[in-house]
Formats: sequence, structure tokens, C-alpha cells
Amino acid sequence: MKVRRTKVHGRDAVYHCMTRVVNGERLFEDREKEMLRKMIWQVADFCGVQVLTYCVMSNHFHVLLRVPDGQQVDDAELMRRYKVLYPKPTKYQADSVKVLTSQLKEDSEEAQQLRAKLLARMGDVSEYMKSLKQRFSVWFNRNHKRYGTLWADRFKSVLVEGHGNPLQTMAAYIDLNPVRAGIVEDPKDYRFCGYAEAVVGVKAAQAG
Repeated sequence: MKVRRTKVHGRDAVYHCMTRVVNGERLFEDREKEMLRKMIWQVADFCGVQVLTYCVMSNHFHVLLRVPDGQQVDDAELMRRYKVLYPKPTKYQADSVKVLTSQLKEDSEEAQQLRAKLLARMGDVSEYMKSLKQRFSVWFNRNHKRYGTLWADRFKSVLVEGHGNPLQTMAAYIDLNPVRAGIVEDPKDYRFCGYAEAVVGVKAAQAG
């Protein structure tokens, strides 16, 4: 029986999310970690959530997310976010963008349904994690000639209440994963975490 996930409505909320690879297998080398790192930021932009920090390990990843309440997304922003998911679009994907843009301009009943469907994927921690895990699974299976599930189970999430110390403590716990694992002595030397990205000057990571 699934336990109902704790979510906050009516105000911004911060969640610590974590998910593991099936059987705890250490499947992620640097190439896989780099792709997952990119997708963490990419899907966050699409969903309109803020990545405060993250850490990708060989068999699991953590992400600390701020999910804003009541986002206002017009059609121009909707299309910008949609195109974020396809930085190097195929011809089919490029054509899909044109069709979608045209449909939204017509504002037909079909366009309203399409708009609602896209907006439902935004501003929600579950939709963010679902999109991220699915997109990475497709990429991983295709590149490793495998099929079937990649992730062990539903992602785990903890609502982080308060400002200051609770957030700092959780962020430090996440960024120190590679230190606890004995990979590095300082998290700034582990390229697949938010702290390291902030140290080298990545603005989104610094903002987090």
C-alpha cells in the first residue's frame, strides 16, 4: 500500500528527494553522472522548480528542491520551458514545437487541454522526479543496450521546514555524500554536486 506523500500547498516548499538504483547496483560512472547532472537542471527549468543543491553518486542521487506555489506561466514561457527539454531537437521534435506553438495561438479546446496537460507537469515535486527519472532511464537503457526498470522504487522525499539552519544542514548532508564515501576530502573536488558547481561559479548553483 502506497503511503501518501507529504506536500505543501499555499506557500513555497522545500523537499529533500532521494532515489536509488535497482538492487543498489553501482551503475553510474562519470559519463552517466554527468548526464544525470545535466538533466537535474534541465528538468528543473521545465518544471519551474529551483535546485538548491544535489549530489549524484554511483547508485543513487539526492536533490534539494524549492517548489514555488501558484506559478503563473503564459504561453511564451510555456514554450520556452518545453524547448528546454530538447536542446538538440530531432526533426520530429522541431516539428512538434511548431505544431504546439500553432495550436496554442489558436486557443482551441484542444489547445486548452494541451496547455493544461503541460502545466500539470510544473510546480510539483512528484512530477519533477517522475520526469527526471523517466528521461534518464530512457537515455541510460538506450546507451547501455538494456531494458526494464532502472530505479529501485518510488523516490523518497522529506519536507524541509524553516529557513537558515534546517536548510543549511540538509544541504551540507547532501553535498558531503562523496566525503562520507571516501571519494574526496572536500566536496568542491567532486564535480557532481551542487557545492562544487557553486565554487566554480555556476550562477544557478550559487543561487541555491
